[in-house]
Amino acid sequence: MSTWDAVGRAASAMRRLNRALSGRRLPDDALDEITETIHDLADRFDVGTERSKLDDMMTRPHLAAIYAGQYTPLELAVGEEIEFDPFSLAGGEFHPGSIGLTYIKESDEGVIGTGTIDPMFAGPPERVHGGIQALVIDEVMGALNRMRGRQAYTAYLHVDYRGPAPLGVPLTFRAWVHQTEGRKIYVRGSGDGPEGRFLDAEGLFVQREDQPEGSLPAP
Repeated sequence: MSTWDAVGRAASAMRRLNRALSGRRLPDDALDEITETIHDLADRFDVGTERSKLDDMMTRPHLAAIYAGQYTPLELAVGEEIEFDPFSLAGGEFHPGSIGLTYIKESDEGVIGTGTIDPMFAGPPERVHGGIQALVIDEVMGALNRMRGRQAYTAYLHVDYRGPAPLGVPLTFRAWVHQTEGRKIYVRGSGDGPEGRFLDAEGLFVQREDQPEGSLPAP
């Protein structure tokens, strides 16, 4: 297995090519060169052992602890970055199509996700696709659960689109715990850009029930 540093470098290079292909007007000969080169590379490298995301995640100690059912909140100061899921589409450094968000601890009960969303993720012209916005706020809520040491799955996500989410400018997504009831975690969220609020959301996450024997319960 290659090192994750090498995977990260390759994924970063792929994201750069994605941005060039989706965001630049290129002559046909350049596009044909891209096509031929990518097919050549795929022919050479589409022969390796198939990867499993779960196996990949087990190489990260905190993720392995979470999936083993351990209550392991991240020991972070306010303002520190959260490693949520480095293999994910929204913020994963090892994903070749990652949107590139960063997650920050805002408080013990809140997380901020920040980033500039590339035009390749447009829905209507000059606006972030609504499905991408939903994906992002779901992941920011997931980062909140991870920070707090909970392995919880999305049971319900409601998104109110209050206005256009602009492309190519810094955006801020927030998620915070609204209340908890046993295994149920109710989370609220928002999205803001230079022109103000464009998204409000609420979600219900349910903590995993089949905790391994001897694991510490989440309070």
